[in-house]
Amino acid sequence: METMIKKARAGDPLRVIDDIRMSPTYTRDAADLIRTVIAEQRPYGVYHVTNTGQCSWYEFAAAIFRLMGLKVDLSPISSTEFAQKAKRPSNSALMSSKLNGLSVRPWEEALGAYLKEKGHLS
Repeated sequence: METMIKKARAGDPLRVIDDIRMSPTYTRDAADLIRTVIAEQRPYGVYHVTNTGQCSWYEFAAAIFRLMGLKVDLSPISSTEFAQKAKRPSNSALMSSKLNGLSVRPWEEALGAYLKEKGHLS
């Protein structure tokens, strides 16, 4: 995220993948949820700790710039147009079904909180 902001502020045109879906997650929220899972002694197992919702990398970048009020030359591209060393699944969004009963905020709200904490928003 910080790299995208830096490039946007430099006026660099940005081409961002729009055909891979993911679950953006604020590390502060993840840490708080993990702490709660441990404190409540929830059942042993795999927990997908993410903010709610999903988006593409392009949608994520667009949300960053929209919240910051940045005008950016942003274009969506296909993952086949972007050289990657590792093959990525087209949908890596995670479901947090084991967190039932715990409040998890949407990724858009968490993004705003992150940007405020880092001083990108007032």
